Amino acid sequence: MKKKIIALFLTGVMLVGTSVQAQAGRIVKPIDEQLAERKVITTPQERKIRLGEDEKPRVIITSDLEVDDMNSFIHQSLFFNEIDLAGIVVSGSFCHFTGDGEHTQGEVMDHIQNREEGALDMTEFRAQPLDWLSNLWNNEYAEAYEYLSQNAEGYPTPEYLTSITKIGNVQFEGDVREDTEGSDLIKEAILDDDERSLYILSWGGFNTVARALLSIYDEYSETDQWDEIYQKVCDKVLISGNGQDFTFTDYIADKYPDLVMASGNCGYAGYSTAINGQADALYTFQADWLKENIKFDHGSLMGVYKLVNDGQHLENEENKYQFGETNIVYEKEYNDYDFIAEGDSSSIIGLYSCGLRGFENGAFGSYGGRYSYYTASGEDAGYPSTLSGGVVPGQYVNPETNNIEKYNPYLLDFQLEWAARADWCVNTYENCNHAPVVEMDEKDFTAAPGETVSFAAAVSDPDGDDCTATWSTEPTGCVYSGKDETIYNWTADSAEGSFTIPEDAASGDCFCLTLRVQDNADAVMTRYAQVMVTVA
Repeated sequence: MKKKIIALFLTGVMLVGTSVQAQAGRIVKPIDEQLAERKVITTPQERKIRLGEDEKPRVIITSDLEVDDMNSFIHQSLFFNEIDLAGIVVSGSFCHFTGDGEHTQGEVMDHIQNREEGALDMTEFRAQPLDWLSNLWNNEYAEAYEYLSQNAEGYPTPEYLTSITKIGNVQFEGDVREDTEGSDLIKEAILDDDERSLYILSWGGFNTVARALLSIYDEYSETDQWDEIYQKVCDKVLISGNGQDFTFTDYIADKYPDLVMASGNCGYAGYSTAINGQADALYTFQADWLKENIKFDHGSLMGVYKLVNDGQHLENEENKYQFGETNIVYEKEYNDYDFIAEGDSSSIIGLYSCGLRGFENGAFGSYGGRYSYYTASGEDAGYPSTLSGGVVPGQYVNPETNNIEKYNPYLLDFQLEWAARADWCVNTYENCNHAPVVEMDEKDFTAAPGETVSFAAAVSDPDGDDCTATWSTEPTGCVYSGKDETIYNWTADSAEGSFTIPEDAASGDCFCLTLRVQDNADAVMTRYAQVMVTVA
């Protein structure tokens, strides 16, 4: 099997698609040549992401409550109706830990990422406010919930969010000494009888997740049950992010070599996005758009979203990280109310339902890009992260540069939906916009070279809005051995479409076609349908 080195970053992006290093604004190579350089894997892709009857993924989030994580919780709570949230756990990291009132960092763990002077002698560091989340759920979120729950079903109540919010291993970076309420919640979710896949998102140190896995190992590894328990863990758990301490490599990788890492290939919005973010969506990370659509007149939940120099003070945070009281963020200057960061939201936005079929096959993509799945030992995990034929899809074609590069074709749509959902925080159903509904009975087709395939989606809008519907191909979602580049520019401006297989297509080639449907409301929302046409 092909080996891959697992990157130890918070949401470590493992991009194994194209080897072309595209430069923005330059056409490095024709698209067909770029596509030809994609790597091929030959391992079977037979494993499946297991969802429930409601098609929602089951999710646990761990976080060190860095300011970007605070923003992620505030923003992404507007999408909590799209997932089944099983737990929220505060964890330590090299950026934040509370101490235990007795030891130093070095006495507890001396293999650390913290490079601050005197780090090993610290008794605490930028200690996160452990009640911040429960306060958010019971105050700002509770106020918004009255309206959110009118605009869509499935939002968790403030009481439920409070009940599943636990404190994990927060005392030191890499601290796995003891079981905690947070590690126990994770352990119980892993071992319970729920057969759905369990995404565990690490938005800070991995140590609380590591403690849960160590507790399972300590309890079962010397028993006759271990083989069964080990297989259950590796079949069920999907880890997204394992950085900000060394506990994954120090304690987990060798004990669970088949543990699966899930990684999207499009980030969301880290620090400096307001300056150098994706061009077509850049304005949505800048002050004017954020003030009009998010920060003001959208209730207290959006009001506590953290923006540059907005006057918000962070409890227990050092002065140089008080980004709400300055225009300088990590040595770069911003305008008042520019975006700060949501560096970890990239691990969750790909889990939201919007009509993209990424859970079925990574070729289809998601809000977070195309997912790749690798084991802790670096092998392909056999999840549907490749197209038939074994080609790893890689990144997307940026229409501005005509290059295959780190570009997210769904980012602007996602940002605009943030604005629509911000309206939900303060308005009843009849005064808000809601997403169009796109339905298709048949989504997978087989056809011979030269044959034309016809398909149609049923489009409706709950608010009676007119909608614009456009079909297109996405080149990096296709496997095509022929030379007709015009297929990469195919479009159909209707919910109905027909696609003709090129005469020189080979058996096993396949074409991913995406329908984008957007309503014409003031706060627009977009949904999708996707078709795969495979050559017989």
